[in-house]
Amino acid sequence: MNRPEALALAQKTVAAMAVNGRGYPDQPFDAQVSAVLRVAEFLIMTGEHR
Repeated sequence: MNRPEALALAQKTVAAMAVNGRGYPDQPFDAQVSAVLRVAEFLIMTGEHR
């Protein structure tokens, strides 16, 4: 998976996980950005090993 694809998927995944039951953000913005970067890095790394 290339970097733009990984970042797009990571943003979508984190956005879906970062809201509470009422639809409001559950985590601070900096925590969400950090999570996006970690998920994207994971996706890029696992894509290279396939």
